[in-house]
Amino acid sequence: MPTITYVRENVRVEVPEGDTVRYPALENDVPIYCGLYKFANCHGNGFCGTDRVAVSPSTNANELSFMEKFWLRNDLKKNPNMRLACQVRVHGDLEVETQCK
Repeated sequence: MPTITYVRENVRVEVPEGDTVRYPALENDVPIYCGLYKFANCHGNGFCGTDRVAVSPSTNANELSFMEKFWLRNDLKKNPNMRLACQVRVHGDLEVETQCK
C-alpha cells in the first residue's frame, strides 16, 4: 500500500491505492483547511479550492483535474506541485506539504 507523508506535521499514513490525500489528512488531524475554511468548504468536491497542498513526486498522483487547473491557475506558476487535496489520487508514495501553519 502507498504511504502519504505529511511533511510539516511529521505524519505517515498507509492508504489504499486510488485514495485521495484529503481524507487521511482529516482522519489524522492534519490541517488542510486554514482559518474559516475549516468550516466553509465544499467537503471534498473540488468546488472551493481551499485545500491546497504541494505534492511530490507528481508521478505518483493522477493528472490535474479541470477544477484544479481553474482554482490553482496562479499558484501553479509559482509551484507546479500545488494541488487540491480532495482531487489528488494516490498511485504511489507521496510527500505532502500543507499550507496551514
